[in-house]
Amino acid sequence: MFRTIFILALALLGLVGGLYLTLASPNHRPEDVSPTPETPPSIVESPAEPLRESDMGKWTNLDDSIFIAKLDIARQHNTLVAQTLAVALSFKGVPYVHGTLETEQFQEHLVVNMRELDCWTFVENSLAVALTARAPQQDYIEFQHFVQQLRYWGGTIDGYGSRIHYFSGWLLQAEKLGYLQDITEEIGGIPYQKRIGYMTARPGKYPALRDHKAYCDLQKVEGRLNAHAWYFIPKNRVAKMEHLIREGDIIALTSWKSDLDIAHQGFAVKVNGRIHLLHASSLNGRVVLSSQPLPQYMATQKGQTGIMVARL
Repeated sequence: MFRTIFILALALLGLVGGLYLTLASPNHRPEDVSPTPETPPSIVESPAEPLRESDMGKWTNLDDSIFIAKLDIARQHNTLVAQTLAVALSFKGVPYVHGTLETEQFQEHLVVNMRELDCWTFVENSLAVALTARAPQQDYIEFQHFVQQLRYWGGTIDGYGSRIHYFSGWLLQAEKLGYLQDITEEIGGIPYQKRIGYMTARPGKYPALRDHKAYCDLQKVEGRLNAHAWYFIPKNRVAKMEHLIREGDIIALTSWKSDLDIAHQGFAVKVNGRIHLLHASSLNGRVVLSSQPLPQYMATQKGQTGIMVARL
């Protein structure tokens, strides 16, 4: 009897000692014992923790969730313009982040980030999702194809210079692909006299332009854009032309800088019979719908001289 009790006591001491050694071990983490599942953030909000620079541009599970949700939204509509605008409206509240396409990797590659947007990627992602919803194969690979098709000259990635860096060039490529039409001249625009060359005139602002090929490629692009006949509606005429702008039109706001084409872009949205601008705003830090109608909004923008209008 005594011997049995003694053996049981030794076994109990061994169990307690083993548990102590486990808990005292430097490799043991309390969360390993009973992990608490994390609640994923809303798809229209920024992650709870800021992304590290090394994470920029990486397709994440959150991006995948966003893409699926946006694709479902686009599928509920029939026309390209309705699909694009529905997706764009669903991005309201998403954080504005500048430079999401620039990564630590020197070699140019396709970057897709749906968690954070700037005014350009906001327009581009909205249209690319809508195009995917109209394609036979409706998945991320097809979405990636449309983003690349819109973002790179000829849809081919061949260094930094192959990326479209001027929004007028993006409009030109999208029109060539048959996705939109520049209707600025048609609705009363006047010639836009501009000598585009902002980036090559300031190579110090763009580290990638240290590469001679990239610099030369961009110079050639600037030459092609300057050879094209562009039109714009000066800001003091926007009020007279407002009734000709339709909901879902892409609005490109022209720059006051002598060698820069476009300063900002977004979508036209009709509110109480007036056109407002849906855009990723650096001032507001997120995707917003302008509180003022477009003519009044334009009057407050000292760095913008007028608009171009493209119709999907």
